[in-house]
Amino acid sequence: MMSHRPFFALTLLGLTTAATFGAPAAPPTLPQDVKGKDGVKAYLLAVEKQCVTATHDLKAAADEYAALVAAHGTTTAAAQAEPQKIADLINRLRDAYQRMDSYGYEYIEGIVAGVPGLQKYDVELDSGIPKAQASSPQDQIAPVVVKHGSVTIDHEGSLNNFLVEPTVFGTNDKFTDGQAKLPGFDQPVKLPKVDVIEGLADYAVDGYARLQKDSEAWQPTNKDCFQAVYNMTPTLADYFDEWKESKKGDSGGRFVAVSRVSDMRGIMSSVKLTWEALDNDVKAKDPALADSVSRGYEQVIAFIDKIDAREQKHPLNIETIDALGSQAKEKADKITVQTAQAAALLGVDVNSK
Repeated sequence: MMSHRPFFALTLLGLTTAATFGAPAAPPTLPQDVKGKDGVKAYLLAVEKQCVTATHDLKAAADEYAALVAAHGTTTAAAQAEPQKIADLINRLRDAYQRMDSYGYEYIEGIVAGVPGLQKYDVELDSGIPKAQASSPQDQIAPVVVKHGSVTIDHEGSLNNFLVEPTVFGTNDKFTDGQAKLPGFDQPVKLPKVDVIEGLADYAVDGYARLQKDSEAWQPTNKDCFQAVYNMTPTLADYFDEWKESKKGDSGGRFVAVSRVSDMRGIMSSVKLTWEALDNDVKAKDPALADSVSRGYEQVIAFIDKIDAREQKHPLNIETIDALGSQAKEKADKITVQTAQAAALLGVDVNSK
């Protein structure tokens, strides 16, 4: 699991020594006391600032990688001539991705994906699927188009999971160019294509800057927050399905940077935080209901922590994950019904636009 051991996934992909470029990626600090809706916005902007910093670090590493490859002619030639430098750059690319997504965006996704005015960024940056996988008009296709040098990426999925992650972790051959044995890795490393990683890094800088700008302009309302908790709480069960896919190797190169259990903690933490901004107002109307919802979110986080601890001791099998997913759905569904009831007490219809 990744929440407290951020280089676990790198070990899965062959890294056996710690990176030397600074402190490892880590989850953002969650506020202990949320000061109403303004507190939700303050948290959102604080994490987005970290994400934006990570995108610039991704670009800096991508530019250095491109320059080193250009100096030697090909990716494999550069890796052969200067293996330690290439290894360090791969580590920096992976670290920047983790800070941008795994320990960045995943910890605000419950807000971004849940608030109607910000939802488009979730489709673009994290949850949108490739056009080729769409089977109905309701499917949310990521609008990402990247053109850089000889490379064009046209509606092939969200920036984080379908594009950057498979490129820097070498899980999609379309985005890699050869492989090399590098210091600190116990298996050959698939090397990112220069034009791909440079184009994606440029897109990341722009995309997260746009999200940050629109978040700064966002004026949160009770309806925004209720819709976020109502719409995003049920998605907990989806993470178990994706966790199974990654276990079986059916995730299309996604969800390798960290475990989906870490991502569950991130999204549910931001949903819980959003609920906390509403708790006092609901408590004034129905203390028992407010306490039940708060207790429900605390139990969900404890449930995720327990799963994390079990997985770290003994990797869980598919059957166990199925059973846990059913339990998660039951817990999330109960909270979802209660948040709709709480919203109605404050005159909010969670289903209206």
